[in-house]
Amino acid sequence: MSGQLEGRAGVVTGGARGIGRGIAQAFVAAGARVAIFDRDGAEEAAGAIGGGTLGLPGDVTDEARVAEAFETAAGAFGRFDFLVNNAGVRSQMGFVEHTLAAWRATLDVNLTGTFVCSQAAARLMLARGGGKIVNLASIAGALALTERAAYNASKGGVIALTQSIAAELASQGIQCNAIAPGLVETPLSAPYFADPRMREIIRSNTPLGRWGQVHEIAGPAIFLCSAASDFVHGATLFVDGGWNAAKGY
Repeated sequence: MSGQLEGRAGVVTGGARGIGRGIAQAFVAAGARVAIFDRDGAEEAAGAIGGGTLGLPGDVTDEARVAEAFETAAGAFGRFDFLVNNAGVRSQMGFVEHTLAAWRATLDVNLTGTFVCSQAAARLMLARGGGKIVNLASIAGALALTERAAYNASKGGVIALTQSIAAELASQGIQCNAIAPGLVETPLSAPYFADPRMREIIRSNTPLGRWGQVHEIAGPAIFLCSAASDFVHGATLFVDGGWNAAKGY
């Protein structure tokens, strides 16, 4: 995908590790200039990726810091073409035992953080004639995963928010789409896939019969931030090995 994002610049939130870092690396390889906005490790990741990548420490729920950091990125790059809302957290506990604190923390980062960052990016994009916003949702936004009530709700909210942004800002040159990954292997999640029970769940639910890799999310993100997706708007692209599609009978 070399050159698909040539000349474009923007921000990847939660880009210091996992899927976000993979997206940032792929964007740089595709010709983009990227600012990594992350609570921890933003500067280290930027230095490791290279290519003029900018590391901006900050929390997606901090409205003032988000606005400041995005302005910094726009000033450093001279433009602001895309935002990838990747930052997220998840908690796992039964519904009855689910704490209100965990609920609020999950919704705050995953949904409110996506709102805060999208709003800050949209203001910059409107001043420049448009741009592209890509939100990382999840198959959990469409399919209930057990013991993840807050995560499910937050990702369903991300899908609805994506449609809301798309419907309202299309006429002003801002495209907004979502990617809903299935199960993806990252350094932090790798031990999860060593669990025989989890492997059987994947095998029985995914037509492709395996979990995903980070580069398989980065590719669709490049597409959605490139000119190739100019008529794709308000969509949620399930990148899940067929998991969502196979829920019929």
